[in-house]
Amino acid sequence: MLMTVEPIGSIRKSANKTEILIYSEFEQVVSNMVQKFGDNPEKGQKLLVVHKSKDGINQLKVTEATLIERNGNLLTVSKMDASEGPVVDISTQPSS
Repeated sequence: MLMTVEPIGSIRKSANKTEILIYSEFEQVVSNMVQKFGDNPEKGQKLLVVHKSKDGINQLKVTEATLIERNGNLLTVSKMDASEGPVVDISTQPSS
């Protein structure tokens, strides 16, 4: 099956962290995510990030990351095993 998926943001990596910039037209994704945090602080929340896999041309991968900081639409998360490129979706991971 062939699907076309539009990115909602992009990944930028640095030495010990990863930054995810959510495009302004998808600001609702960040708002929904913050609402799910409830009374818990944002820092330390587990996120699931759907992004382009570095292993294949048209492959997607789901990676868990820990939120370090949020500044508007810029999310700083723990270092991810991901290549720089498009983010397809991001959501909070349910607590166990």
